[in-house]
Amino acid sequence: MSGKAVATEEAPLTFGEFYEVVTGSPEMAAYVIRVGEDGSFRFEDANDVLEQIAGKPLSEIRGARVQDCLPPDISDCLSNNLRRCVETSLPVTYHRTLDAPDGSRLSFKTSLSPVVRHSGPAKFVIGFTRDVTHETLLIENAQHNAAMLRTLGMALPSSIYLLDLETNSISFIGGSVDEQRQDWRRKAEDAGRDAVERYFHPDDHARAKKHWTELAHLDDGEVSMISYRILSAGGEYHRYENRETVFSRNPDGKVKLVLGISEDVSEHDRIEQEVRDLSTRMLTLQIEERRRIAEELHDSTGQHLTAAVLALHNAKCLPATAIQCSKTYAGLMAIIEDAAHSLSEAQREIRVLSYLLHPPLLRSHGLAEALENFANGFGKRAGLKLDVSISPDASMIDDDTAVHLFRVCQEALTNVYRHAQARKVRVALEVRDGAILLTVKDDGIGFDDSASDRILGVGLPGMRERMGRLGGSVVISGDPSGTTLVARIPTGMPGVHVHETLPVARTSAMLRATSTH
Repeated sequence: MSGKAVATEEAPLTFGEFYEVVTGSPEMAAYVIRVGEDGSFRFEDANDVLEQIAGKPLSEIRGARVQDCLPPDISDCLSNNLRRCVETSLPVTYHRTLDAPDGSRLSFKTSLSPVVRHSGPAKFVIGFTRDVTHETLLIENAQHNAAMLRTLGMALPSSIYLLDLETNSISFIGGSVDEQRQDWRRKAEDAGRDAVERYFHPDDHARAKKHWTELAHLDDGEVSMISYRILSAGGEYHRYENRETVFSRNPDGKVKLVLGISEDVSEHDRIEQEVRDLSTRMLTLQIEERRRIAEELHDSTGQHLTAAVLALHNAKCLPATAIQCSKTYAGLMAIIEDAAHSLSEAQREIRVLSYLLHPPLLRSHGLAEALENFANGFGKRAGLKLDVSISPDASMIDDDTAVHLFRVCQEALTNVYRHAQARKVRVALEVRDGAILLTVKDDGIGFDDSASDRILGVGLPGMRERMGRLGGSVVISGDPSGTTLVARIPTGMPGVHVHETLPVARTSAMLRATSTH
């Protein structure tokens, strides 16, 4: 014989060894059910885990009927499935959830397999019951989270998405979108890792790819924020602000899914730009208004004051002996009269300018009263005869619309004072035919288009801009008999309201004013 060791084959696994391993599992109940001739089900054998479920020792379980070992709701369910298993000679698997005495919910998964022989129905059924409470809880939580995400997606105007860092693909969650945007989403999802090149602005490609690489290093709970310009369903690039955080990781701890919320802020950007442009225009108009006031004071009021100074200087230079002469005295009186006239004109212009810069209060007294007081006061200071006609409904016009109408009337009257050489002016404000109408008509020399930009304030362009913001218009017509300005605002435009009753604050102000008289 050789001195070498002879390899021996391992003996095959015996049924007994297999049976011991299966029944010895500490994580599931293993048992054998004997099917009686009378259709009863008795435990032939079981492992220790069944003791915990039945609350009895195995010595009492073996040979006992199912309904005598288990609680009624468990035994009834098991018996029904055993009967189905035997009748069909097919395996049966079912899931059962129970309420525990402490208020918690327990979930079990049971698999029944009949032992089918060549002759007759199955006489034995092998069963396995496993506690799947933890797995069931995880599934329920996942379903709850998915439902919550879908609900959020439907409720929020923003887009909610999951970004897969392994495939660089995106999936959108929920969201109430139209058919066009839904089609765009499907195409973006199908694009996979090519979505950046297809839908992101070319200048944002490198930044987006770099950002997606950085997302792999996000900590749990950390939020990353970035904005991109993305091609919209309408074919235009819109700016989107994105907030992203870790949603799930692989078993090795690497970030797999990133949850993101994307919001289209292009409209917000547009409004901000409009506000900046409006602020710039208002500042320019304010500077222009001050320049015009300075020119008026210098070119007109200043000339009157200069004439008065020269006249008084000439009077001062007359020799005292000459004043006794009646002819010289008459000349002196004429000089003094010229000086007084110049001072009077300067004083009148200063009063007009001051009144324009500080008009009556609108919000406390309403447009009707403020407009009537202003027009009458302006007429007295400017030496114009004013005819004011205001519809009763004018008091119901909302404050924001009233401010614009008041400013248009103010600028129109200023234009009449400076350029029309008028004596009479009619101001009418009425609400009719679905519109608010402000009419300013004078009997002056007619409309001169070249003088329209000389109006104190923001001028004709400013009046048209004010009305245009409310969906309205300004039309000016003129002939040798005078000029008519009509400002019209449709009452159905957004932001334009004619209230059915007076606002509380205005009513209170009117009551206080009445009580003081």
